[in-house]
Amino acid sequence: MNLRRLSCVALLLGAGALPGPLLAQGTGDQARLIFSLSGGMIGGKRLWNVAPQPIQPSGPTDTFALARKIRSNLVVGFSGTYYPGSHLGLMLEGFLVGLGFEDSCNHLSSTGSSAVAAACTSIQGAEKAATSVILSAGPVFRINSRSPVSPYARLGAGLIFSNQSSISMSGSFESGTGPVSLPVYTDDHESRVEPAAVLGMGFTAAVAQGYQLRWELRDNVAGVQRVTGPAPESGVIPPHERVFKHLFSMTIGVDVVLERRRGRRY
Repeated sequence: MNLRRLSCVALLLGAGALPGPLLAQGTGDQARLIFSLSGGMIGGKRLWNVAPQPIQPSGPTDTFALARKIRSNLVVGFSGTYYPGSHLGLMLEGFLVGLGFEDSCNHLSSTGSSAVAAACTSIQGAEKAATSVILSAGPVFRINSRSPVSPYARLGAGLIFSNQSSISMSGSFESGTGPVSLPVYTDDHESRVEPAAVLGMGFTAAVAQGYQLRWELRDNVAGVQRVTGPAPESGVIPPHERVFKHLFSMTIGVDVVLERRRGRRY
């Protein structure tokens, strides 16, 4: 019995050195390697709101009511999935989520400064673009893997990399020498790396030999910093904390499938 096991191990080790077609013929391996490119939309979410925030560029103090939300955006994803068996696999993914912001400002109390009023107006409706990417890895479970349509569900954990601060905010007003920036909040980290997770479900549908369409609905759980209260004065770092936001997205993509099945590869 031990000799038989050793023979099997030796056969597997030897087969690892063979070219792909010969390996498939020798082992009857059913593993599948899938590369996916997808695109879609991700929904927005309210991030934080603060009121009243003292604003005092010079002289008397005005107050603002400030808010920021994560805006909806287009998303693009690229992933690779390996299935050692028919059902359970491992997916590695890069998912471009954007994570841009839209701001609002309401001038609560005014001392009559036209510059401060103009700064609030410039904040109202202002949008900030961002380039944020979630890199994740995790298990994926599928059923009916040999059928034309195969549902699946997956989990992933990783990191979100963002190049835009979710804390810093500033307005602007015109002066005799040109536009002048009025900082409301500052941040010592314009870019951040935060934890992230992915929960997704969808299905694949075979459309041609070696190709599939993929539809997926997913919850992108992204760590992001939010302002938790007013700063004692404008132009400083406000109190803040990390929160996890559920950003739901829907994507449609194309899979390129590499399959080994009894020496046949396509």
